[in-house]
Amino acid sequence: MLKKVFIFLIGSVLISASLIAQNAGKIEVPTAVKNAMLFKFPQTQEVPVTWTKEGAYYSGTLMIMEKPALAVFDSTGKIIRIEKRLHISFLPKKIITALNKQYPGNEILDIYELTDAAGKKTYKTTFQYKQTSVFNADGVVEK
Repeated sequence: MLKKVFIFLIGSVLISASLIAQNAGKIEVPTAVKNAMLFKFPQTQEVPVTWTKEGAYYSGTLMIMEKPALAVFDSTGKIIRIEKRLHISFLPKKIITALNKQYPGNEILDIYELTDAAGKKTYKTTFQYKQTSVFNADGVVEK
């Protein structure tokens, strides 16, 4: 009897999870948001956009110059931010200089340019930083 109840509960959980997953992919994007995306990025008329929901905002994933990008809108179609993946050659030299000064020997893995609604640009970098330290038996770094 306990085995049947357990099997029933597992089956119920799996069915519920599959129903939730099917509904999770279907997002009703307001027409104003779709129109704003089309106005800002005309190529989206021919290239598909994948939409997700970030709280009250709608995020459209697309390709810009063969690089992944994300455009975030509110429900009225006002742009909140644009995130574009960049090649290292497009990262401002001041940022590279600061990274090399603060983290010598770093290896930049990913760079994203974030542009807010006012046009202000910020950059998000993911990098590896290798440092070799020598510790004594007490756990203190020796120089």
